[in-house]
Amino acid sequence: MPAEEHPNKAAFLQRVREALGRSDPLLHMPDHPTLKAALPRQEEKVRTVRARIDVLRAQNLKKLAETATAASWHVHGPIAVEEAAEVVAGIASGLRAKHVVRSTEDVFRRVNVDSALRRSGISPTVLAAGRSRGRSALKGLAFEADLGITGVSYAIAETGTCVVTPRKGIARLTSLAPPAYIALVEADQVLGNLDEYFALTRLVYQKSRGRTPTYVNFISGPSRTADIEQTLTIGVHGPGVVHMVLIA
Repeated sequence: MPAEEHPNKAAFLQRVREALGRSDPLLHMPDHPTLKAALPRQEEKVRTVRARIDVLRAQNLKKLAETATAASWHVHGPIAVEEAAEVVAGIASGLRAKHVVRSTEDVFRRVNVDSALRRSGISPTVLAAGRSRGRSALKGLAFEADLGITGVSYAIAETGTCVVTPRKGIARLTSLAPPAYIALVEADQVLGNLDEYFALTRLVYQKSRGRTPTYVNFISGPSRTADIEQTLTIGVHGPGVVHMVLIA
């Protein structure tokens, strides 16, 4: 490729400015933090992000409900933590789910989903390897299930997205294999936008020296694809029905 097709940064920016009809000289370059920002600087940024999240918690929760509904989530709440288990059981009963799998996030210690499901005649299965169940058995359990239930790592108000990070006790198939899915979202997990998410996770990456999960599942509504004859189809590559339970 000719050398003139590889302009340096200044020349490239000048061409962009000319295309936009801007003739005033560029006095300074914007101060964007680099991906290799020093740890103290990233910690300071995260403190600012967390403070903003605390102040805007109610506003972010409301916005998440709106954007998630627009993205075809069935949104429930915000509701009190004491009501959440019965809401989940009601959803499962409405779906006529017989086989339900769930993950093992901390939220299940506060929301006793198992008891509520059993009262509705549904026996949930924790999708995690153990002494009596190897990892190879998890795939079959997930694909046989009618409904999967997980907590989330974060939820993004701007896009109506739930972020699920697979790790020990949290198999990604729980949110991907069953035809229906429920996400339990607590108020302190709701972020305003993706910039806040990347600020938080970048700090974790820096502190752990890169020892972070290599897979993250962003769920922004039911599975959609137009690969088949360019026709939009729901539920081919994941759940076709998704519910979000917001816990205030």
